[in-house]
Amino acid sequence: MQLQPTLLKMPNKLKLQLMRHKVLLLAILCSILLHMLFLSGFSINLPQLAGNEQILEMRLVKLQSKPIPKPAPVIKKNSIPRQKLLKRDSTTIPAPSNEIVPSSAPVNLTENARSATHTDTMQAVPEETPATEMESLDETPEYIFPEEAPKAAAYTHVETEFEVMRGINTPAAGITKIVFNIDANGRYSITSSTQAKGLASLFFGDLVQKSEGTVTENGLKPDFYSYQYGNDAKKSQTASFDWTTNVLHMHTVKGDSTANLVAGTQDYLSFMYQFMFTPPLSGMQFTMTNGKRLRTYTFSFEGEEVIVTKLGDIKTLHLLKSGNDEEKTEIWLASDYQHLPVKIRKTEKDGTVIEQVTANIHTKTPN
Repeated sequence: MQLQPTLLKMPNKLKLQLMRHKVLLLAILCSILLHMLFLSGFSINLPQLAGNEQILEMRLVKLQSKPIPKPAPVIKKNSIPRQKLLKRDSTTIPAPSNEIVPSSAPVNLTENARSATHTDTMQAVPEETPATEMESLDETPEYIFPEEAPKAAAYTHVETEFEVMRGINTPAAGITKIVFNIDANGRYSITSSTQAKGLASLFFGDLVQKSEGTVTENGLKPDFYSYQYGNDAKKSQTASFDWTTNVLHMHTVKGDSTANLVAGTQDYLSFMYQFMFTPPLSGMQFTMTNGKRLRTYTFSFEGEEVIVTKLGDIKTLHLLKSGNDEEKTEIWLASDYQHLPVKIRKTEKDGTVIEQVTANIHTKTPN
């Protein structure tokens, strides 16, 4: 009550200055309050809008910086030189659709460019590719096809001696000698002679087989085969191969017969030496004659075996021919002797086993 008269008595200029100070103090006070609100996490909420629109809320948040990942190194798939691909033989290997295509100038394609063009074709990289770039290809397979070693020339002369046993692991009851020879005219001859020894010679006669023919690029091509057991004419049979008319003429004591010749037909003796010229497992069907009949036989591969002989242990391939009549023929071919026969086993229908195991081998090769 006493203040009002005092203000009334103040000059107008002083009243104006006092009002200005009050306004300044009020502004400073409002500024201090606003700063305190912001520093304490004050949030600003916009008023509710009409309709289904959502309220936008803004908040001051301290952002955290994330490390920028380093780009992965680019491994070029086209850094294997084409010169490293070798041929297995003279036959051209068909190229797949994504074969490395040689180019006169290297073309560098980025990963984005490859995905944009959608192509599998890669350009060859020259031999002077930096070592650091090649080190990234440690896990890339290299398809290298080494050249096969040249095949050794076939023996021109072979003499093999076999011990003959009746049964398995029994004392020798006879000796078989087989002589294989190729003359200067390219004709071959095979003679097999089996003789019983000891008491067995009183009951068993000699068995002689012969085969003659020519040597072709496909191996042995028989012209004549003969089988003779003892001096009995009833146990004699022959086969003549007429390759001009492709007719096989067979003769036994019962008479003559013929059959159509199939390319590659062998006799029972030449068959065992044909493996010197053709890989044993390249074909497992063989058409053969014994002078009595002509048949096609299927052999099975029984595995690789090491047989014990007087020459020592010999690595072999074991082949088996079996039929519905329980008759079996087995042959073991020596891997280190150009697949010469070194063991032969025949199982008859009645279960009798005749086995021949090599005891000696002499070979000659072309000079």
